[in-house]
Amino acid sequence: MWKSGDRVSHRFNAELGPGLVVEVEGRRIRVFFPESGETLQIAAGSDVLEAMELVEGGRAKIEATGEIVRVEAIDEQVVHLADGRVLSPEELWPIPAEPSPLQRLKRGQIDSFEDFRNRLDGLRLLRLRQADGLGSFLGGRIRLFPHQLYAAEKATAAMAQAEGDEPGFVRWLLADEVGLGKTVEACLIMNRLLHRGRVERALVVAPDTLTVQWLGELWRKYHQIFVLLDTDRLKDVARDHGRDANPFEIHPRSIISLERLAEDRRLQRQAVEAGLDLLVVDEAHHLRRPSGHPGNAAYRAIRPITELGKHVLLLSATPLEDDAHGFFRLLQLLRPDHLPEEDSFEERLSRRDPLPPCTSAARRADIGGMPPRLPKPVDLDQSSEFAAWNGLIESLRREPAKGPLQLEKKAERIWRGTASAEALASLDDPGVADAQLERARQGDPRVSWIVDQARDWAKKREKVLIFVAHKESLDLLRQEAERRGRAKVAVFHEDLSAERRDLEVAQFRLPEGPSILISTECGGEGRNFEFCHRLVLFDLPWHPAVVEQRIGRLDRIGRNRPTEIVYFRPPGGFVRSLALLYEAIGLFEQPLGGLERELSRVASRVSEVALDGSQAEDDAPSGMEAFQGVLDEAREAADRVRQAAYHELHRDPYTGDMASPILERVPGELDGITEDVVMRAAARFGFGCERQSGARTWLIEYGSQALVDHIPGVAHGARFLGTFDRERAVEEEELDFFASGHALVEGILAELEDGPRGRVALVQVAANEDTFGLLAIYRDGFDFEAVAVDQSGEQRPDLAAMLMHPSLITEPVDSKQWTSQPSWPRGIKRLAKALPTTDSPPEAVAAFRIRKRR
Repeated sequence: MWKSGDRVSHRFNAELGPGLVVEVEGRRIRVFFPESGETLQIAAGSDVLEAMELVEGGRAKIEATGEIVRVEAIDEQVVHLADGRVLSPEELWPIPAEPSPLQRLKRGQIDSFEDFRNRLDGLRLLRLRQADGLGSFLGGRIRLFPHQLYAAEKATAAMAQAEGDEPGFVRWLLADEVGLGKTVEACLIMNRLLHRGRVERALVVAPDTLTVQWLGELWRKYHQIFVLLDTDRLKDVARDHGRDANPFEIHPRSIISLERLAEDRRLQRQAVEAGLDLLVVDEAHHLRRPSGHPGNAAYRAIRPITELGKHVLLLSATPLEDDAHGFFRLLQLLRPDHLPEEDSFEERLSRRDPLPPCTSAARRADIGGMPPRLPKPVDLDQSSEFAAWNGLIESLRREPAKGPLQLEKKAERIWRGTASAEALASLDDPGVADAQLERARQGDPRVSWIVDQARDWAKKREKVLIFVAHKESLDLLRQEAERRGRAKVAVFHEDLSAERRDLEVAQFRLPEGPSILISTECGGEGRNFEFCHRLVLFDLPWHPAVVEQRIGRLDRIGRNRPTEIVYFRPPGGFVRSLALLYEAIGLFEQPLGGLERELSRVASRVSEVALDGSQAEDDAPSGMEAFQGVLDEAREAADRVRQAAYHELHRDPYTGDMASPILERVPGELDGITEDVVMRAAARFGFGCERQSGARTWLIEYGSQALVDHIPGVAHGARFLGTFDRERAVEEEELDFFASGHALVEGILAELEDGPRGRVALVQVAANEDTFGLLAIYRDGFDFEAVAVDQSGEQRPDLAAMLMHPSLITEPVDSKQWTSQPSWPRGIKRLAKALPTTDSPPEAVAAFRIRKRR
């Protein structure tokens, strides 16, 4: 019996479209047909209605949007779609199964050959871009580096290595050296998990200064939309959904700062309750747990989420050789079964036990080809300007009482950068008189050097990143560079909102944007400024790790010029000794990232010498004597890391000889073929297509003239300005990158794959024989096979290869002349019997006639 809400179709009037039973009254029912707008009264016992039911593997239309989707599975109350979404049955209209391509061919329902060719092109592209397993890794707006592809493929291989029927999980520590692209590797892995439907809820945890960068990187480079759970967004969740709402459930793909998560136990609990499928933790070396201790706040916040047992990615540049304890603590979060609490890390290392298979740690030595660092010291002469500046400090020394001491500290903080943050934190911060500041501005030779260079940098359109320790230095240096150097200056500091910081960087990146960006230390972690021409260290921080962080913003994978590092050496005193110490360590010539312990000892000794005060007046040689002990330790540690004493403990580490075989798997013609297929299909679908200047650049509009009612993921009226060229997309981020993962590309390919067009065709070509036959296309995942049978029923691989050639030249066909012959249905049926028996019917078919050339 029919009931209200049933979905039905009319057996004898298909033009009405699908119908909805709106009322059952006695022996009569009323049925509304939305597509035609008609309502019919039908006898309840009549056989004119046929039930439309959702079936697994079948297609359906989402009532609210008109989107065509495929049903993956049906539970009692919900329907699981192939794209991972879950809807109620009432939200979906079943789409009746269409006649098979063979049935349509027998009936003479023929599509245009252009649509058939487009479908074949789409199948070829889907197969090609799998790239022998690299597949989804190729869609990001990134340059392709083999060590990154290797790490991502190695990590995601865990999904296929699970025992039994249980799905495998990716639980991995990305521990490449600083600047080799751990973030890219994490995004590649995340992208594959998302595209394969293995992840619904994902959370990225990063230091506060990097959260907006993650947000932008995921969208600009991988077309992934995440939400930043900052103060305002959390307030919105509480206001719109109630105080008890779980923000990780409201926003299933989100980013949150490590600081916020560490200090908010309620958020920690909600993250666990949300049942996150993927957790990504950037700068994971901030998670610390000494022996016999429950761990710092960051560690305690993250550990319960890792214990959910699902996908986890940890990113850290601290090598095993420098901090074995910290390294193993991170591994314990990933593989507690392999590293029980009672295990001694030291004993494992002494036995040379291999690490659990969950790490990748590429080194610059393995990759090779990275440009060198070029130290460019600027020696400050004992000039009148420098003497005037020193005179200001001396005059402040001679003044009595607390005030002058504060002024001295203020001046040191502004101009020499030698006061530690810890020492200054306890001091009052009174203003300095304008006249005194003006004397300092005029007297500091560093400012004068930068002002002198600023005009030349702007003229050459060079990008220069200047690091300062304190915002007061930033403000004054910016003022002088703009006033005296006539330079456009961007800034990056902790008082700006995250959005404003990103905007300043975006403006700086533009060719016509500012030539100088001045940043405090908040720009020193995780940011990518590899496009800059040089780095200027306005001051030398007391901690060498901070200097390494600054340099690491430029010295990164993908840089195509040497990293020029400008720093200042006074004629004598403590700061000169500090510069010579860093030179002796090799800080300006090679990366020392990851040597946290040794560099911390250097920093402690630097503080001791500075606070002692005696070294400030010594000559350079005697100043260096005070640092000899820590210098020796640092050199020894650097040698140990370079020698990679424990590198072989990583399972199957990346080596340079892997590069060529990996890159050979990337189809060299992929960008061009993607352009050909997508643009030909877009034109066929009635999209507006205008070629633009620049490599493979187009303006594409899904406008009112489109012949396709719905493209998955693309709204009517959407316009896209973008390029199919990877290198241009990397260089010009304002352009869309039309590649795997882009909504327009995926929508068009989905229409080619699942849409009704191009499934049945007629083909006539001139060749070396006369014959008639049938071509059938069978799908097998991302691959496909073409089978041709001739009029005798014999399979002909040679004809299949010819007919499938992308450059096949066809002749005009009169479809009515072919299909109107009385023997047509019988002949097609006879040829179809000669096709191989398979579990699934052909994806598309074509009757062909080969005409012998005369």
